[in-house]
Amino acid sequence: MIEIEERRSAAGAEARARRRGLAAASITVVCWASAFVAIRVAVRSFAPEEVAWLRFFSAAVVLGVVALFTRMAFPRARDLPALAGLGLVGHALYNLALAWGQARVPAASASFIISAAPIWMVVLATALRQERPSAARVLAMLVSLAGVALIAVGRGGRLVLDPPALVVVAASVMQAAYSMGQRPLLSRYSALQISTFTVFAALIWLTPFAPAAIGHLLVRPWSHGAAALFLGVVPTAVGYSTWAIAMRHLAPSAAGSFLYLVPAIVLALAWTVLGELPSGLAVLGGVLVVVGVVAVQRLRDLPGRSSLRTAPDAALAEDHAARAETSP
Repeated sequence: MIEIEERRSAAGAEARARRRGLAAASITVVCWASAFVAIRVAVRSFAPEEVAWLRFFSAAVVLGVVALFTRMAFPRARDLPALAGLGLVGHALYNLALAWGQARVPAASASFIISAAPIWMVVLATALRQERPSAARVLAMLVSLAGVALIAVGRGGRLVLDPPALVVVAASVMQAAYSMGQRPLLSRYSALQISTFTVFAALIWLTPFAPAAIGHLLVRPWSHGAAALFLGVVPTAVGYSTWAIAMRHLAPSAAGSFLYLVPAIVLALAWTVLGELPSGLAVLGGVLVVVGVVAVQRLRDLPGRSSLRTAPDAALAEDHAARAETSP
């Protein structure tokens, strides 16, 4: 009887952790989808590197206030290289590569290339022995990727892999590397801590662009500057924090599949906010994206690979995070 109760308790804890992960992933994709509209406004007055600095400056201000209010502990010295690396690869270089590539690659094509990040996540997770996704789950992810391709073509994109597009491919790999690189740290730090530390690291890496960004912020239209600062609050401070929660409680393939929803949400936002009527092909692509994401969430991984999404591991991570936040 005791064993049965323990199993029920463990199953309940895992179900609650999964619900938290799904909710966090849902918030993330909405936050990240809003970034595309804000970027379109910000780049009217600022260079891509200036937008990146303003983005992480505002994110650092928000997260810094939260850190002071919660009396967040500093990271351990042995984790500083990893956090600095995540800030460089997952924030600074990712944003610079994406902005540079999007200036030379059609937006729809760029969104398709970036949407390959979940595939790279599965490749890295399998290589690192963090997950063993089933063939059905991989197939469902490819269905979503096909949907993103239809959205790109439906919006006038050309799926051509030229040198600028390869830079966007590099950004896609960086996004996947950031997602997987933070998973080991989630056993010692909370999602909020990971976001705070990596954002401050990114701000330091982007410091050379600060003078020009500040100078232009004072003379350019306020709405363009507000759009750049918005990027730091919602897509970065909120979006990356909820993404860390999703990566803690979900397998890489399950969490990564949500990223396919970003182009679909952008399509819906363009329709409702900007009045851009989607083509029939783009709508069909959106349907395929949703079908693929739902299928991924319903399918199970193959046994034999460890994952941070299991209930005992999640509980252990929360215990470590609580101690990290209250330690001197």
